[in-house]
Amino acid sequence: QLSAVLRTEQTYAVPQIPCIASMGPSSSLPYGEWRRKICQWCFKVVDHFQLDREVVSSGMNIFDRFLASRPRPVEAGSCACPACQKNIDSRLFQLAAMTSLYIAMKMYSDSRRDSPYRNLRLSAFVELSRGQFTANDISEMEQSILNELQWKVNPPTPMTVVPYLLQLMPTRPMSPSLRQRSDLVLHVLHELARYMSELSVCLGSSSFQYSPSQVAFASILVSMDLLTLYALPMSMRQEFIESAMKISRFSGGTMLSPDDNAIIALQERLRQSFWPEMLIDDQECVDPGHPIFMAREYGLLDMATLA
Repeated sequence: QLSAVLRTEQTYAVPQIPCIASMGPSSSLPYGEWRRKICQWCFKVVDHFQLDREVVSSGMNIFDRFLASRPRPVEAGSCACPACQKNIDSRLFQLAAMTSLYIAMKMYSDSRRDSPYRNLRLSAFVELSRGQFTANDISEMEQSILNELQWKVNPPTPMTVVPYLLQLMPTRPMSPSLRQRSDLVLHVLHELARYMSELSVCLGSSSFQYSPSQVAFASILVSMDLLTLYALPMSMRQEFIESAMKISRFSGGTMLSPDDNAIIALQERLRQSFWPEMLIDDQECVDPGHPIFMAREYGLLDMATLA
């Protein structure tokens, strides 16, 4: 399954379009800022409908690919990047963002029989737009996006890849009590990596430069750094990394290596963006399911790393 994802994700990659306008002075809102605002709005909507936050990652992939695939401006000196295109028609881009999330939510809801919003109503999204868009506006944009992307609207996400990668974590013969602790460590590691993978979609304009597997791999590497060597010995970490490198090498898809410049840069972005908010006091963390709470509660967290 992991090999298949590593190959498939490349067909959902967002084309890289450099911004020529960024080379000079500009008073417009930076691309990363308005994209981050869209992400925050998407999370609020998904939480409202009680859907998995993975849906936001799918929606933003649809949104980013649609923007990058739109016809380029033909005027001399104009810029083809999504940020500058947004400045041409902000309403169009707001509509595209809303519709991309709508498509992702429908894909998620329709695939799960137990979803309370399996039959997601278009009228609900019209209400969310607060009168800015009609049902016809959203329907027409939906058709445009589906046609532009040739109906490729079910991308793999970092949250999908995290459990596949963690299956590569080596196991050791051990007593029942040690096995219970080992299972707890893997559970905490999974929750930490998923947490960072989930939020990585809001890193800004650079977030779509990385594949889902790169985000998942980097999130796991950063999460492993948060755990003590007693909880996760160095030998197990190294075996995991070697297994991930081996499978990715023979998959014919995305290569995964801790020495890859993209993985190194992404790890640093994740640390800078999310470690500060992980420095929470136990008293403030009221959710016992929070990954940091669990890591602290069971003595798995390496506080020296966070300091």
